[in-house]
Order: sequence, then C-alpha cells, then structure tokens
Amino acid sequence: MPIDAVAHFPIERQYVAIERDDLLKKIAALEEEVGQLRQAVVSHAVIDQAIGVVIARGRLLPGQGWDVLRAVSQNTNTKVRLIAEQIVQWPYSGRLPEDIRQALEAALEAPLARRADTGRPRTPTTSADR
Repeated sequence: MPIDAVAHFPIERQYVAIERDDLLKKIAALEEEVGQLRQAVVSHAVIDQAIGVVIARGRLLPGQGWDVLRAVSQNTNTKVRLIAEQIVQWPYSGRLPEDIRQALEAALEAPLARRADTGRPRTPTTSADR
C-alpha cells in the first residue's frame, strides 16, 4: 500500500500498513538470501568434487587441490566454480577445454616439482594420462 494512501486511515492503521510493508520487504530480502545460500551450497559441493578429481589425478595432498584449482582459475581468467564444473564433468565426458587442460597440466607440475625437490618419489603424468 503506498504511503500516501495510508493518510486516510487513523494513525494506528497507518503504523500497521507501514509495518506490513517493512515485513514484506524483509521477507523478500530473506527469500533472496536463501536463494543465494542454496546456490552457494551447490557451488561449494561442485568445487569440493573438483578438488577430489584434481587430488586423485595429480596424486596431491588435499590442501594442494585447492591451490591447483585457484591457479587454473587465475591462469584462464575463469571463475573457480566454472573450472570446477568442467573438471567434474571431465571424467564422464572425456573432454576438457584446451585452455583449462593446459592450465591444469601446468598447475599439477608445480607440486610434482616441489615433491621431487624434497626427495619424495615423483610420479610423472603425461598428456596421454589426462
């Protein structure tokens, strides 16, 4: 109800109309927030799955999986969520966009090189493995 329309009502009804408008605005804001939170939960799950794929593929420690995803995102100028979606679909589709594949290979090499420097066995990966 518009504010100027409430001027015809007694003062008590005006407060009720204003309170109702405030409540409707709060409900709309909360509904929007719930939608954003639901999307965040889905995105988080996909990112966690992609980290698992990266960890298994690169034989990495769990903390390194996130670093690899972030590096691929930065090197391709693509959001982490979109990189994660591509990586999660990759085992099923057998396809990974070329720019993401190249960035992933480069990002996976960094932990392997550090592992070789520490004297731990290095497990080479090749393009054919990917």
